[in-house]
Amino acid sequence: MKIAIMTQPLGKNYGGMMQAFALQKVLKNMGHEVVTIDRQPAGHGIVHNSLRLIYRSIQKIKGKRKAPVNIERHYPLIFNNPHGFIKNNIKISESFFSTEKLKSHFSNNSYDAVVVGSDQTWRPRYSPDIYNFYLDFLSCNNVKRVAYASSFGVDSWEYSAEETKRCAELAKQFDAISVRETSGIELCDKYLGVKSEFVLDPTLLLEKEDYLELIGDRYRNDAGEGVFTYWLDRSDEKRVAAEQLANQLNTYSYQCQAKNSINSLNSSNLKNYKMPPVEDWLASFAKASVVLTDSFHGMVFSIIFQKPFVVVVNKERGASRFISLLNKLGLEERLVDKPESISYDLLMKPLDGDVLKILKDYQVNSKNFLDHYLVDC
Repeated sequence: MKIAIMTQPLGKNYGGMMQAFALQKVLKNMGHEVVTIDRQPAGHGIVHNSLRLIYRSIQKIKGKRKAPVNIERHYPLIFNNPHGFIKNNIKISESFFSTEKLKSHFSNNSYDAVVVGSDQTWRPRYSPDIYNFYLDFLSCNNVKRVAYASSFGVDSWEYSAEETKRCAELAKQFDAISVRETSGIELCDKYLGVKSEFVLDPTLLLEKEDYLELIGDRYRNDAGEGVFTYWLDRSDEKRVAAEQLANQLNTYSYQCQAKNSINSLNSSNLKNYKMPPVEDWLASFAKASVVLTDSFHGMVFSIIFQKPFVVVVNKERGASRFISLLNKLGLEERLVDKPESISYDLLMKPLDGDVLKILKDYQVNSKNFLDHYLVDC
């Protein structure tokens, strides 16, 4: 089958890129021809950005406001490494900035199926256009519509009344719906009026060896030292907790991400904002002795590489995706709500064989979902 994947814009976070890579690889391994659709926010268009720059310049001349740093201008440097990874490892379409462009593309290309998935694709606040991720642009009824591990990100309903009504209508046109969190099953039933089932995030459908192949010589067989930290929301408390644990382990703490957050971008020391290569990020999990993170995919790759870990949850970003997976695997005790709750004893508990056995069963069920609904017409 010729399959298009609809996912969130790629290139600005490691987890998003890896779930896109994994879903595409799994579908290719099943024998399908796959492309990931690059749906970008309308505000990223060239005309929009040019008009915004003109407006900023006029306002600066008038003295009404200071001209902020033009972040987009520095994107080629900041995101050079992840964009290189996407180019080399993910088959991706041209960029689309509107529903009309999507309609035109799908009218001119004969897809057998469209898969929506997975990383918070059904969270409206993060979406370039939430209706696009319910496939409002499709006019052909013989194209299969499948949601794989689609995620709301949270266990509460964030849609407006209008969004709820329209998305419910579109959801009922899907051939099959699966979600990444068990809470998503209830949300689908209550607000969209559709049935769904739980499946794993695409990254968990691949094996550790698949990622080691990507890493290549960045991974050393004698790895196993250091406290690797991957914080989306950095704080002094998290830094101190990591340093204290490293001292207890008689080792060091390290990270693999831009030194400074892009939210604080200024025109000096731009190299401090540059994202390291995706392969280096993956290798950091493979080489670690233990992992501390507040990221869903940071947690996922700790599990994949079988590293002892603790997750500090940020409830504002959404806790349901953490809770759902950890409960399924019997690892819920590894979730804490503040850095001070991280203990040496908790962190050093190894992941036992039962976790891997349970994970393998969910892998089989998740792949069966895709195999069952994505069959040749």
